[in-house]
Amino acid sequence: MTQSADIPVFEAQSITKRFGPITALRDVSISIRAGEVHSIIGENGAGKSTLMNIFCGKLRPTEGELHVDGQSLIFNTPLEAQRYGIAIAPQEINLVPHLSVAENILLGAHRGHAAAIDWAATRKEAARYLHEVDDDIDSRQRVSQLSKAQQQLVQIARAAATRARILIFDEPTAALTYRETDKLMAYIRRITAEGASAFYISHRLDEVRDLSQRITALRDGVNVGTIGPQEASRERMVSMMAGRPPKTLSRERRDFDAAPVVLEVEGLSRRGEFRDVSFALRRGEILGVSGLIGAGRTEMAKCLFGATRSEAGRVRLDGKEVAFRAPYEAISAGLIYLPEERKQEGIFPLLSIAENTALPTLDRFGGMLTIRNREMFDEVGKLAALLKAKFGSLKDPITSLSGGNQQKFIIARWLMRDAKVLIMDEPTRGIDVNAKAEIQAVLRQLTEERGLSILLISSEMEELLDVADRILVMHEGRVKGALDHDEATQEGLLELAMS
Repeated sequence: MTQSADIPVFEAQSITKRFGPITALRDVSISIRAGEVHSIIGENGAGKSTLMNIFCGKLRPTEGELHVDGQSLIFNTPLEAQRYGIAIAPQEINLVPHLSVAENILLGAHRGHAAAIDWAATRKEAARYLHEVDDDIDSRQRVSQLSKAQQQLVQIARAAATRARILIFDEPTAALTYRETDKLMAYIRRITAEGASAFYISHRLDEVRDLSQRITALRDGVNVGTIGPQEASRERMVSMMAGRPPKTLSRERRDFDAAPVVLEVEGLSRRGEFRDVSFALRRGEILGVSGLIGAGRTEMAKCLFGATRSEAGRVRLDGKEVAFRAPYEAISAGLIYLPEERKQEGIFPLLSIAENTALPTLDRFGGMLTIRNREMFDEVGKLAALLKAKFGSLKDPITSLSGGNQQKFIIARWLMRDAKVLIMDEPTRGIDVNAKAEIQAVLRQLTEERGLSILLISSEMEELLDVADRILVMHEGRVKGALDHDEATQEGLLELAMS
């Protein structure tokens, strides 16, 4: 007997979740039908991931019920949720780095038996699930050797390997470029056409509108409404998420011909990563760096920062040739790299907001036996005001902040060190649309008022078109060309990136 298309296969009724005095979700009800993509949108901190973690058994609700095929259930573990056909591909990377791709995909579900695993069958089955998502990744490769984007695709394949009929995708394309995103969209459309269902969370609103049958907005832990894709203009979705119209970034053309060159790169090469990279970054300029996964953008940035060593080429900072042997040398010279993995590489989760911000400059506030906290708090507070950061107390842990506000305090950290050049790797990844506009406005303000120069790496062409003065396009480790803001289009960038 086939199930009616109008009957939910999964339903959450009146879900409330409290963490001590904080109510993360309040009386949220939502459902999904067979073959449906139901997207959940909302600003950072709206409760989207908390709700999905309840659905997949990572959290238990404080109040409310879940129903699978009409049966009332509460999942105590993700394994229980999987038994009822629910699996999640989480936003944060959660793989075992020293194991192979195949071992991660079928972790705990290897073919064979405990005494003798059938590795050939395990690898074959893992490769089958992986190639449904992406056919460029070698299932024998160790996970630690993959890029962050490839690791995200492996996580999606691992969720698919549970044979779930309800898959939860939490920001699955945050680390992906357009080509990889298109492959994932095709995969989701294929499995839903075959009868599976998908909850989809993304800050990329064009994806949400194109992929979904229904779109539900959460705001401050409350369901504020559900609309169909035909009603889902960008303005309507942002207004539902934020309770106000979307913020926009005004742009005026800026002329840098007379501005001094701050960072000059000539013929920079590192075997297997990038080769013959050349460009010039002028004072007060935002130079975007576009390209598909594997283009060598992050590898080039880490080499400039001294995390790796180049094999050929020259780098000049303020006209002086430099060859940084370690990141601390680059920091001392005023060249800073902000990594794309903000939570893993950018913050110190056990420290407060103020401590995270002032850490590289603590010597400035050192007394005989202790730190002069008042001075430190005053300086951090001034920068927080400049960057329009939202927070409770500077004594709060930095993990209490949204992703956008964490990023603002990371920027403040390096403004305290009088940075000349900021290399920013995916600075708005996983940040909602209004917070993204705020970050972009901050970057423009810093370049215009402080003369800061920014090398901005982003997989989102729309972001580069919004904020960059020029856009450099890389492909397979080489610079394929550069476009001024006035002449750059998504089609032109893609054509260069795939040439």
